[in-house]
Amino acid sequence: MKKNKVDEKFSEIANEYQHSGYVENKLKIILITNTLKTLLIMSLATIISLIFRKIGLHESNVIIVFILGVLFVSRSTDGYIFGIIAAIIGVLSFNFFFTMPYYSFLVYGADYPVTFVIMLIAAVITSTLTSRVKTQAKISIMRENRMRILYKINQSLLTAKNKNQVVEFCGENLIDMFNRTIMIAIIDDNNNLKKPSVYMLNNQYSMDIFDSKIELMAIERCFKTGEVVEFDVETSINSMGYYHPIKGQNKILGVVGIACLDKNVLLENEKILLQSVSTQIALAVEREDLYEKKRQINLETERERLRGNILRSISHDLRTPLTGILGSVSTITDNYNILGDDTKKELLEIIYEDTSYLIHSIENILSMTRIDEGRLEIKKDMEIVEEIIAESISRVTRFSGSHNIKTDLPEKMIMLFVDGLLIEQVFINLIDNAIKYTPSDSIIEIKVKQKDDSVLFEVSDNGKGLQEEDISIIFDRFYTKKNGSSLEKRGIGLGLAICKSIIEAHGGYMEALNNSSGGATFKFSLPGIRSDDNEYKAFDFNSRG
Repeated sequence: MKKNKVDEKFSEIANEYQHSGYVENKLKIILITNTLKTLLIMSLATIISLIFRKIGLHESNVIIVFILGVLFVSRSTDGYIFGIIAAIIGVLSFNFFFTMPYYSFLVYGADYPVTFVIMLIAAVITSTLTSRVKTQAKISIMRENRMRILYKINQSLLTAKNKNQVVEFCGENLIDMFNRTIMIAIIDDNNNLKKPSVYMLNNQYSMDIFDSKIELMAIERCFKTGEVVEFDVETSINSMGYYHPIKGQNKILGVVGIACLDKNVLLENEKILLQSVSTQIALAVEREDLYEKKRQINLETERERLRGNILRSISHDLRTPLTGILGSVSTITDNYNILGDDTKKELLEIIYEDTSYLIHSIENILSMTRIDEGRLEIKKDMEIVEEIIAESISRVTRFSGSHNIKTDLPEKMIMLFVDGLLIEQVFINLIDNAIKYTPSDSIIEIKVKQKDDSVLFEVSDNGKGLQEEDISIIFDRFYTKKNGSSLEKRGIGLGLAICKSIIEAHGGYMEALNNSSGGATFKFSLPGIRSDDNEYKAFDFNSRG
């Protein structure tokens, strides 16, 4: 059976205030408030009309005052009923106070009943039109607000960076749109429904409102069937929520639910609005899935490119030392009894240098592979800076040639909480790089400075320096550009990239620059040790043991 307009209006009022479990009390308050407004306005209209009669104004002015009172009642109360009641009160008041005999409902004039009827019809029509205009204005404001929220949701979804943000943005905006508690659950990577995210309306309800067995069954049913699930007395589903599936192109992506406590069901236009929002959520979730798939494809492509570059580098750059080793071994083997000891020693030193170069290159390749796969393990321990530098120099001394390696260390011993082997690899790569790109008899200097909450390191040389256009890309992988006069072996271009990755993994930074007096300097910093006063600083010993 269809409701009449008055019942529909009171139903809308009930829906508006029916969120905290006190529907009956709210309706009573509304009824009392509207009644008091009606009586007050019509009383004022009667008083003003009595004043008009006393000063001798015509009855037509009194009728206009009462019709104006009906207008004010219709404007300030809910529904049609109070406007009609105000019209009746106006007619009765006009009869009682302004027709002969006064202060009586008796009528002597034959034309007064016609006046009463016309006045009542005019007042009812005025009240109806005013209420209708007010209702249309409310509907317009409500639609405008919902369109604004829809636009806000759309803009938020465009800026979302992952599916969790998609859910968060929609949940917060749906609360404003429906003025109810909201639940959103989406699928995980295995197409299973995640735990619902609940967004409370002014913390009016408990967070476990959607955790009851009935609600979980309703959510699961909505997800599996792809159909709306709501309160229905004719079925076994007596949930307190309205659940709408989030439908993608090929599968159900999740469920959005709205709390409908006290059987406060959604109106049809609200259901259509929720369907529109669920479509936006589905588009955003599918967009994030596509973005993630694209990212994985790009990552796999980059890995394949890296593997190809490594293979090309191995085949091109490692062939020279292997050829040298093979040639030296063949020379010794074929002419062992002919060659002198000095010649054999020289060939063996060549084999040693080429083997060291191969080991160093393979270590760099393996390190870069571990970095790309996220398997670079940093095992930090207390390390003495001086020992790390000394060990690094000893490993490059054999192939440093006539280069002069100097150190400039503080008098106080400095200790850091780092992975000693990885930091040692950084120094080896930097010193090896300086040896390759500087002429014989060049000076390579290692400086250590303690500054505030960190320790600064510098590895500098007095060679020709770096070309300005190369400084910004010198830490890129497979950077192998060299000075034209260099005749040294060409590296595979991973050493500096590995150095920067290791330093950044320790929370430091690295940079390259040219010296004002010539040559290049590679600077990097490492955090000091946290002391009890929560400040970072290097650990000092007053004396060396």
